[in-house]
Amino acid sequence: MRKSAVSILILCMVLNLTGCWSNREVNDIAIVTATGLDLTKEGKFRLSLLIAVPLLIGTATSQGTGTTELAASAGWLVAEDGDTVMDAYRNLQQKLPRKIFFSHNRVIIIGKQLAAQGTVQVLDFFQRYRQSQMKNFLAVSETTAFELMQFQPKFEKLASEVLVNEFNQQVLPSIRLVDFLNILQSQGVEPVVPMLEIAPSGRGEPKKKGTSLAVSGTAVFKNDRMIGKLNSRLSRNLLWVLDSMNEGVITVNVEQAQRKGKISAELEKADVKRKIEVNGERVKVKLKVKVTANIYENTSSMDLADAKNTQLTIQDLKQDIRMRIERTIKYVQSNFNSDIFGFGQTMYRTRPSVWKSQFRERWETVFPEIEPVVEVEVRVLRNGLTNKSIKLSEVNP
Repeated sequence: MRKSAVSILILCMVLNLTGCWSNREVNDIAIVTATGLDLTKEGKFRLSLLIAVPLLIGTATSQGTGTTELAASAGWLVAEDGDTVMDAYRNLQQKLPRKIFFSHNRVIIIGKQLAAQGTVQVLDFFQRYRQSQMKNFLAVSETTAFELMQFQPKFEKLASEVLVNEFNQQVLPSIRLVDFLNILQSQGVEPVVPMLEIAPSGRGEPKKKGTSLAVSGTAVFKNDRMIGKLNSRLSRNLLWVLDSMNEGVITVNVEQAQRKGKISAELEKADVKRKIEVNGERVKVKLKVKVTANIYENTSSMDLADAKNTQLTIQDLKQDIRMRIERTIKYVQSNFNSDIFGFGQTMYRTRPSVWKSQFRERWETVFPEIEPVVEVEVRVLRNGLTNKSIKLSEVNP
């Protein structure tokens, strides 16, 4: 009796050791690291996939022929057209010896022309398909996604890794697929998506020979369609309004000193609070900005050991930050009339009855007339290792 019980127990343990039915071996799948979507001249959708070649990841570039290009990138770019994304996917799958595997995809790139036509028609596939990761980064290409994905990176083996590293630095606004879709279904806010281009890595490099894959600005959307672009400077300023400014450098001109120059301060912390005020038909948005910074460069003759000079510098920093924010808000209001700042959503959350009864149906006409009121508070923690700027007499006796 005891032997029978032991045998049953062993049999149950063996059965529990069996693998999951849906598991796939690495040798049987084509691992997608980046996905591109374009609109062709014929009105079809082009699906481009950057597939990792595990054998070549970490492999030095070959000096011979045959595998040189693959070894340099460790990626294989394939593409196919279809009436829908799923149709293009099936057409592509028929030509590949391995099963396409989306679970490790890192970024979805949409061509500029397709973004202007509307993104919901292609993103629906990624929302429904079981292998899709909603945390994928979303981006728009200045050209076509297929052209951009041909880029051969210098530091990484895969272009997808270059993009993920750039997005994680948050130098300019970035967005994930789940957040983009949530914004489309929210009231009083429109999405923004980073724009990508292949650009020269330095000013001395010819523009036609771009060697850097970089974020060039921000695509402005209205509903699911791209309607314009913010350049890199305005995109950077947008982070202030969205309370997403984590780090950066502000440089101001010094006019009060005997030797005019510039002072650069590095941001240590930035916090932005917003408040909506309604007076009849007029709407004000008050932004209260609190900044702590460290001064690391002073090319003027101003002595920052003097508290009066430090206060003058703080006033210059305040004015610069205020102008950055106001300029960006007014530019978007006058050129796009798209509430990418989420002012309407702030009203919806803080004053839902007012939003529903007065502004929800006509926010498009109210948003351009909103008056921004920006208050900035700056605290300088450190002036660097020395308060005085370098004098020529001290280095050239």
